[in-house]
Amino acid sequence: MKIHAWWRQEEDWAKIGGEKIRVRCWGGSDSSAEDASRQAWEKIDRIRRKLSGETGLFEDYEAEIREEIVRRLDEKAVITRCRYGAQVLNVADMMIMDIDQPPRSFWDIFRRRNLTADKEKIIAKIRSLAEPEVRLGLAFRIYETRNGIRVIVLGRRFDPAAAETEAMMRAFSCDPLYMLLCKKQGCFRARLTPKPYRMRLRGHRVRLLRSPEEEMRFHSWLTEYEARSRDFSTCRLREQLGTASLPDAVRVHDEISRVDSGLRLA
Repeated sequence: MKIHAWWRQEEDWAKIGGEKIRVRCWGGSDSSAEDASRQAWEKIDRIRRKLSGETGLFEDYEAEIREEIVRRLDEKAVITRCRYGAQVLNVADMMIMDIDQPPRSFWDIFRRRNLTADKEKIIAKIRSLAEPEVRLGLAFRIYETRNGIRVIVLGRRFDPAAAETEAMMRAFSCDPLYMLLCKKQGCFRARLTPKPYRMRLRGHRVRLLRSPEEEMRFHSWLTEYEARSRDFSTCRLREQLGTASLPDAVRVHDEISRVDSGLRLA
């Protein structure tokens, strides 16, 4: 899980097929802006070496999460602000599943979607699949989101890139794009605060390196965003299957997402 306090972007030229191309790379660091710059230059150097034919340079590459840090819970759990302004929980080894589609038959293709019924079908499948896992000591916290179901699995640690993790998420019909991002970014993610457009609020692209003018515009937008967010929740706790102690990351997730508020989901 590559989430850093300092980010810098550097650029230079490289050659491919005798033609010069501009290369831009981001570098991240938890120690200093200077170290972040050094990391960016190291990436540019690896790209040059890759273009010249060297192999094995990016085989263990893990995608960085270039978002500003809102709060560090511990070394394996960080809250960031995504590009459209919402807060996101990032955890290295606590499985979070995002499920938007229930099991479907051929005839479902021709039926109008019933969101409420679909959510109940998803929960029914989760109960069925979770039953043997609960007997093995796992617990499943099931949350309702605006368009689907979120599941947090407790009782053991999971490696986002492991084949057994992918197999379990696939069995629960987890969203394929979300699964791919978990594997590439080396963490599980859950949005904690509402999407702006669901509150009829204009969007705002959050940049990492903001000018003073951009900073003023961002804080003006953020004030309005946080004010409107008080009337919404991000998910609603439906039930928990099995028993397990709640890690701090789950407590913070529930608090910020306002899972017991009864407010509209956004």
